[in-house]
Amino acid sequence: MSARPLVALAASEEFVDGVPHVAVREVYVRALERVSGCAVAVVGGPAPDLAELLGRFDGVVFGGHQTDVEPARYGGPSRGGPADPARDELALRVLPAALRAGVPVLGICRGLQELNVALGGTLRDLPDDAHREDLSQPRDRQYRPVHEVHLSEGGLLRQLLGYPHVPVNSLHHQAIDRVAPDLRVEAVAADGVVEAGSAGDGFCLAVQWHPEWYAGTDPVSTAIFHEFGVAARLAAMRRDQGFPLPRPMSSIGMNS
Repeated sequence: MSARPLVALAASEEFVDGVPHVAVREVYVRALERVSGCAVAVVGGPAPDLAELLGRFDGVVFGGHQTDVEPARYGGPSRGGPADPARDELALRVLPAALRAGVPVLGICRGLQELNVALGGTLRDLPDDAHREDLSQPRDRQYRPVHEVHLSEGGLLRQLLGYPHVPVNSLHHQAIDRVAPDLRVEAVAADGVVEAGSAGDGFCLAVQWHPEWYAGTDPVSTAIFHEFGVAARLAAMRRDQGFPLPRPMSSIGMNS
């Protein structure tokens, strides 16, 4: 197979001059193209037909955004914060379907929160600024690693990265509260905040931090995007050739 695998990147709704747009940050597209080796299609607005979406793509990616998952989606109290109902609908319909179909999934920041809610979990507001960016710094400095997370023994991330602890950046004001029954905790911060999770039998990994910003230079970020690319290529081969392929784990541990 010579063609790059095609992955769907979920967009969010933004308004420019009062006109709705579907938007993604370019840094996600660059990471998926240059590190994962994928072609990227931006998908936004109301959830498209699931059979068509998952039949055409070799992976799905749900990145971060300033909006929050609406609390009504997980039985939480109204917060009055910025929301994106179309993005919620897209995520909460597509993520469970992707897991059932074995389509590779990568979630980042909001993507982890969406995955947890889609599988029956809840979210909470964080009480302080421990996991928020320093807005006084230039944008590139805001996305540099600021704390460590502990990787669950035997988990996908621990196998992929080869270390019990890794440094990550942290730019979020919400986090997982009740972990969904089918979400496996992959990483936890020192204060107990769940920082990563996985689900299903195929490749489905979601992290609370932002590996896209330094995907080409930070070893942790590079490994995550590279492994997602491997999973997408295997999914493309499976779709093209009509037979199942094993779960990917091609990357060698970082300390090997």
